[in-house]
Amino acid sequence: MADLARQSVALLVPTPPYRTREPRAELDLAVAALSLDFELEVYFLGGALLQLAADKDGADAGLPPGYKAWAALAELGTVRLFGESGWLRRCERLGAEWLAPVEGLGPACMKTRWRACDRVIVL
Repeated sequence: MADLARQSVALLVPTPPYRTREPRAELDLAVAALSLDFELEVYFLGGALLQLAADKDGADAGLPPGYKAWAALAELGTVRLFGESGWLRRCERLGAEWLAPVEGLGPACMKTRWRACDRVIVL
C-alpha cells in the first residue's frame, strides 16, 4: 500500500442526519478509506453538516448510532472535515458545537478542492 499512502479521497456527504440509514454507510466509507491509508477529505453538503453536531444521536429514533464516530476519524489517519460556510455560520449562530474541527468553504471552493483529490466518492 505504500504507493497509495499519498493518495487522497474526497467523500461527499449529502445526507442530513436522522432521515435514512445512509449516513452510517458514509461513515463506514470514511473508516475504510482511512484504513487503506488514504488521506481523507470529507465534504458535508448543506444540512448533512448536522451529522457533526455534538448533541445529536439517532439511536432513540431507532436509527443506527454512529454520528459521534465522526470525531474518531482523526485517530485513524489524515482527515479534514469541511462544511458549506453558510451552513456552518448559521448552525454556529444557533449554538451548534461540533464533534470535530470543521472548516468552512463556499460551494465553488469545495468543488475545486474535491476535484483535486485522486478519488471522489458520493453515495
